[in-house]
Parts: sequence; C-alpha cells; structure tokens
Amino acid sequence: MSTWIVTGASRGLGRQLVLALAARGHRVLACARAGAALSSLEHEAAPGRIVAVPLDLADAAAVAPAVAAMVAVHGPIAGVINNAGIGSYKPLLEHPEAELLQILQVNLGAVMQVCRALLPHLLEQGGGQVINIGSDLARRPLANMAAYVASKHGLAGFSHSLLREVKDSGVRVSLVNPGIIDTGFGGGAGDGPGSDGRLGPAQLAAVVMHLVEAPPGLVLDEVTVHPVAQREF
Repeated sequence: MSTWIVTGASRGLGRQLVLALAARGHRVLACARAGAALSSLEHEAAPGRIVAVPLDLADAAAVAPAVAAMVAVHGPIAGVINNAGIGSYKPLLEHPEAELLQILQVNLGAVMQVCRALLPHLLEQGGGQVINIGSDLARRPLANMAAYVASKHGLAGFSHSLLREVKDSGVRVSLVNPGIIDTGFGGGAGDGPGSDGRLGPAQLAAVVMHLVEAPPGLVLDEVTVHPVAQREF
C-alpha cells in the first residue's frame, strides 16, 4: 500500500481521485478546507485507507508545515496530485485585489510550495510522482478569466521545468489539462457522470489513474482531455 497526497479532495474531481486511489489499494491523505464533505470521505473506504487532512491552501504560511507533518506521520509518500483550484468568470477590473492574489496562491503558489516541501523526501527515497491538474485554458486564452488562465499558464511552465529538473533523480512530473468538467467549479452538478458536454469527474479520475500506474521508466509529461461535445478547444 503506497501513500498519496491529494489536494482539493472534498468534492468534484478531487473526491473522485481519492476514491479511485483508495479503490486501488493506496492510502490517501485527502487535503481540503475543513468541513463535513472532507470528514465524510474517511468513511467511504476501508478503515485507515483515507485520512482527512484539513488544509487551506490559500493560507500560504500553512502549506509547507502541513506537508512536513504528513511526511513525518504518514511517510513514505509515493506522490502528490495537486488538484485544488479556484477561479471566477468576470472581467479583470471586477476582481478585488485580494481575490486575484487568492487565485494565484491556490492555483500556482500552493502547488509550488507543496512540491518544494515534498521534493526532498521524494529525492531521498529515490523517486515519486507529482501530478498537477491544470486546464485546457493553459493553452487557449479565454476572456473574463485572466487571473485563472494566468495561473494555469504558470502551472504548465512550472510543471515542465520541474520535470526536467528532477526526472534524472527518479521523480516524474505530469500535467493534466482537462476541458470542461461537470463539477461545482464549472457550474455543474458536482460528482455526476458528466452532462451537457462536460467531463464526468470519475471519468477524468480514471484517466489520471493511468498516470499513477504508468511503468516506472515512462512519464506522460502532459495530457489534455476533452469531452467530444465541447465546442471549443
């Protein structure tokens, strides 16, 4: 049984990633802001298979200590899926400055912090995986989502650069760019099988499991996944 960290774990894609990993026999440290949805996850698998870890990634000062604690208590860690993300569809001038900074922190800054805190552990053990959940908007601009698109552009650059920095030490870094997902983020139902041309979270989680289970000598550096019905991509 290997141990994985998943952020943004309480709903949508994150929840499905946690359940998919647990179903495959892994132990999952499920990170999200504290709440009933996070706490209930622990009861959806065999005892001890899912461990709820309250963590607000918008609190930059909390990220590195939380990762260090997870390594100390639950290590060794096989990998992390940086899934948490926030955004808002509106013109740049309608964003309060605090909201802009929060989007950048959760979508990019926290990912860098998690990786920086976890990498010494992965390098010491001789390998591991980092899977970053980006967006197809990293590769195509969209009006009224400038902050979100900027954060996902940054995540793409960070992921590819980090891969080239650590791959020779046995650490693999993958970027997954989904199209429109049927989650609360996109205005959908949340955890359904996919509707109105959206990807179902469980469908996308199954794709991510292919990266988790990829042979050790292989890295899928970037994967983009769209529902066939998505009009633009």
